This record gives sequence, C-alpha cells and structure tokens, in this order.
Amino acid sequence: MRIPRKKHKIVKPNIIPIMDAVFIFIFFLLMSAQFLQIYEIGSDAPAVKTITEKEEDKKKPLNLTLEVSKTEVVVKTGLDGNVFRKIAAIDGEPNILEINKVLMEIKKDHVDETSVIIKPQNNVDYKKIVWVMDACREIEKNQPTIVTKNDKGATVQTRKLFEQIIFETM
Repeated sequence: MRIPRKKHKIVKPNIIPIMDAVFIFIFFLLMSAQFLQIYEIGSDAPAVKTITEKEEDKKKPLNLTLEVSKTEVVVKTGLDGNVFRKIAAIDGEPNILEINKVLMEIKKDHVDETSVIIKPQNNVDYKKIVWVMDACREIEKNQPTIVTKNDKGATVQTRKLFEQIIFETM
C-alpha cells in the first residue's frame, strides 16, 4: 500500500526589504560622492630620429625649446640649443605676453613648424607650466593674425603657434 506524501509548499524568501535597503544605500552613496572635473592636457613624448644623408640637405630643424625656471624662460632654437631670447619672470610668474610675442616672431619665420619642447625645472609650479603651455598654443586675442609665406611660397594666415607640446626632463 502506498503512503500518501504531503506536498511541501516551496517558500520563497521575501527580498523586498533587502532591495529597499540596497536602493537607500545607493542613494546615500550618490549623495556623499564628490564629483570632480578632471582636465587633461595633451602632450607627446620626445621623438628620437636619426638624420640620413638625404635629410641633411634640407632645411635645419627649428627644435624650439623653452627652458622654464622660477626666474626666467629661456627660448632656444636649433639642434645645438642656441639661445634665441631670455624672458625674465615678473614677480615670480612667467611673462606670458612676452613669451607669446617671441613665439609669434619665431612662427613668422617657421610657419610650418608645430612643435615645441618644454623643459621645466623641478621647482616650477604646475600652474606656471600650464600658463607657458597656453602661451605656446595660440596668439593672444589682442594680437593680429600671422600672415606669412611658407616654404612653398603660398601665403599662410594663422592664429595658432606651436600646438604640439613635448615635455623633456632636465
């Protein structure tokens, strides 16, 4: 004879209180989070290139370098690092207007160049390096546009100076 078995009812756990607690926890996490805006300044790594015989006949590279210290910014050009100009700091801050004018002067002669190497010393504040970078990128608003001829003889009009910024360590 068969013994009748009782059918067990499957009990489902009540997860509603747990879900309520999780949603409240998420709400408090979002309210206590600090939302920051992170800014990124793009720069390239220094490039290493060997000169072949065919490239020696071409025009020498500009190799524009800005050495930034607390007291001055030294503008150098050429592979051997000839000092083009020294720009003294004003009250411990770089003279951004003078840097911009010097770079405009260089850009008129080298309109096809787009890169500048910035060589900051260890004791220079980060915000001052950013100011120098901004001065390298484009002409100040109150300055006229650069109009000059490039190597091919075409007239070029630009408000951009040296947008490709490369950092070099001392």
